Amino acid sequence: MLCFQEISDRLVCFRVRACLTVIAFLIFPKRLAYMRHLYMMVMLQYASVAFPMLPYIQIDYAHYFRLAQCQAMCTQKYGILTSRQLLDGTSEEFLSIHNAECEACESGCHQHRRLHARGSSRVLSQNSPMHDGLRYWAASSADSAKAGSTVVLSVHLLCQNSVLDEEFGESVEGFLSISLIRPVGPTRFVVQWKQRTEMKGHYEEIRGLIPGLQYRFMVTAVGTNGRLGDTITSPWTEISNNVTPKAPEILEFSANLLRMSNGYNSDRGVIAHLQWSRTSLDSCYYKLQLSNSTFQMTTDITLDSSPSVLLPTLEFDTNYLVTIAAVSADKTQTSKSVTAHFRSLQCKDVHGHGSLQCLPEPVSDLAIVHRPNGTGVISWKPSADPQNVLFYQVVYYSLTRNTGCEMRKQVVNVKAASSFLIPVLRFYLHNACYQLKMFQTAMSAEVVFPGNECEYVVRLMNYDLIGREASAEVRIRIEPNAPVVRLNKFLQLEYLLIVVSLVIMFFTCILICFRCQRKCPVRVSEKQDRLSEYGKVDL
Repeated sequence: MLCFQEISDRLVCFRVRACLTVIAFLIFPKRLAYMRHLYMMVMLQYASVAFPMLPYIQIDYAHYFRLAQCQAMCTQKYGILTSRQLLDGTSEEFLSIHNAECEACESGCHQHRRLHARGSSRVLSQNSPMHDGLRYWAASSADSAKAGSTVVLSVHLLCQNSVLDEEFGESVEGFLSISLIRPVGPTRFVVQWKQRTEMKGHYEEIRGLIPGLQYRFMVTAVGTNGRLGDTITSPWTEISNNVTPKAPEILEFSANLLRMSNGYNSDRGVIAHLQWSRTSLDSCYYKLQLSNSTFQMTTDITLDSSPSVLLPTLEFDTNYLVTIAAVSADKTQTSKSVTAHFRSLQCKDVHGHGSLQCLPEPVSDLAIVHRPNGTGVISWKPSADPQNVLFYQVVYYSLTRNTGCEMRKQVVNVKAASSFLIPVLRFYLHNACYQLKMFQTAMSAEVVFPGNECEYVVRLMNYDLIGREASAEVRIRIEPNAPVVRLNKFLQLEYLLIVVSLVIMFFTCILICFRCQRKCPVRVSEKQDRLSEYGKVDL
């Protein structure tokens, strides 16, 4: 017995009572990309007794195979082409069955037995959707021979959550991802599973799948003409015993638990993609919070097979904080949150340096050279091409109240001069002289800094062609000029006399020393002769 609960255009929640074969009827999307994904939400139930590993048991498989084929025909006739967006921002097209005609047609697929049992007590219009459903059922076949090439590439359990069901108690739900090789027509899928465990010595019929065990899923694609290619099986997947949702996976060798990548497109402006390592034990539901210094946004997301989560319409060159936490299916429990900091793209990285689509940037390399005469040369490097600058404005004033310091704001406007060429290199080739030139982009302005011991603030503002401004600021301290000894003072008479006297004294000292050195050796030799004579007399 199957109880279907519609979750979304692509997700169908179903509960299993007493069978191991489950038929999942999904709306087939025509994906824009080559790889296409489908999802279904499978209710995995608790049970008290496990059973051994068994083959995929076919319980009324022929009936559900025909039912899938019948509903594929209804989708082909009454499905409405619709598009939707996935978490990563990509779009896909699919045939939606959310209309009265398609629902009536599928009802005819389900009610064929009931109408046959009533006989001719109910007469249907030949052109009614329900009558089409009855016709499609009669045209369907239980023959599972291949009617087309394989369309399913892989199957895996995307995520799972512990839930509390009114009928079955505690259970586990999950999303099963089906990846398609190519686009096909309206398709439904037959989903079966089996489990792997040790033999308990006896077998009892159970009411679902048991958490803590491993399961494998098998998917058969059914089109309007029958089975499409071979059946595909998933890897063995363990069903979690945890009641609380699992937080996003922590990367062992990564400094950042969440990976952020910046981007830009014309539809959504500045964007970022959020990624983390995923496993089949992850939660299917998350709470995402994005904030910066001026705003905060919180949203609930449901996992799909997208490799990332799109964060659209961000601001240029802004610091952001993103926080994500897994939540339970009933939104009552939340895991530990994981955070990441990132900075969005700069405008110049998208539109180019100095573009009018970006806010103006302040100039760089702002510097001041103070001259002894009290003037100062302010120089800077423009942040944009001269044709994109309306004009520059220099504003300066003193922060100190000393005598002579100009505390009132002084304003000097400077035109955005056109770039000019200067030669930088000459070389000769085949006896001809060639000259390389480059654009000179540095600019300057001259101002007066009155007073001594004054600290001036110099602010340079540049305006773009639509009047927006950006400013840069630098400070300079004006100190009293140190006394300078000039050459003309040395040319005065008194200074010349002093210099001549010093020179004469220097040469006199040298002469005296020289004469003393010549007399000293004679006296020493005389003393040695006398000592030698005294020695001879004593002998």
